[in-house]
Amino acid sequence: MTPSGVRWGRITDASGVLLRPPADADVPGVFAVHRDPAVYRHDPQETHPDPDHTARFLAPMRAHWAEHGFGYWAVLVPSAVWPDGVAGADSDDADRVLAGLGGIQHHTLAGRPVLNVYYRFARAAQGRGLARIVLDRAIEIAPLVATGVDIVVRTRPASTVARHVAERAGFIDEGLEPGSTDMQMLRRRAWHR
Repeated sequence: MTPSGVRWGRITDASGVLLRPPADADVPGVFAVHRDPAVYRHDPQETHPDPDHTARFLAPMRAHWAEHGFGYWAVLVPSAVWPDGVAGADSDDADRVLAGLGGIQHHTLAGRPVLNVYYRFARAAQGRGLARIVLDRAIEIAPLVATGVDIVVRTRPASTVARHVAERAGFIDEGLEPGSTDMQMLRRRAWHR
């Protein structure tokens, strides 16, 4: 099923935030976010060095959408939120700029399937509830795309803000991810839904 054929392929929040599948044309906007070392404060080695790196970063996300009909969204905000942001690449993005990425994708953890939640936003767009919007939509569609599968947020232990947002959305901090010394795991079990 193509992204346009599912109801979670394009979601507009009451605040004007738009969630949609990322496109090849989003590379400049995603690069504008991911080239900023402040966005990768806890993962400085992950900062994007150039647009080619960003294109490779987006490729598996786009492939997940093509295969499964859901995945990590391009997150766009009204341009007033980040006047220096890169305008959305889609003609239907209206007066919005790409503020980051977030959503859920299939993942395997300790040999078991889970849905991994990801969210990362431009510094100028942080603190505006974008992570909670992504988490709420992810929780809403999870049972529709993977019945009975837990949702996890994996983050660096020092990322207290990411953990706090997940905990407020009902995720339980389970400590370090099994087999890892540098990834904290929060889980929302399927029976919560």
